Amino acid sequence: MTIAEQIRQIMRSEGLAESEKLDRLHALIPPDVFKIDNLSQATPAQLKLLQDGFAVSEAMQELNAKPLTKKQKLKPR
Repeated sequence: MTIAEQIRQIMRSEGLAESEKLDRLHALIPPDVFKIDNLSQATPAQLKLLQDGFAVSEAMQELNAKPLTKKQKLKPR
């Protein structure tokens, strides 16, 4: 199963609380992605790990994004 499929499965899981979804998504981030020191010297495998990490990060941001209520949208600055 690809990382995109794993993310999709977690995001669509109705039986999981958002906090558990975040935990499961966090567990998908490859630990080796944090070992990349220089992008210009990264191997194709390292770049793939980084791409997977970004995909997980985007899914986590989507979960953390809270829609504004009508009252918040109309609030003057």
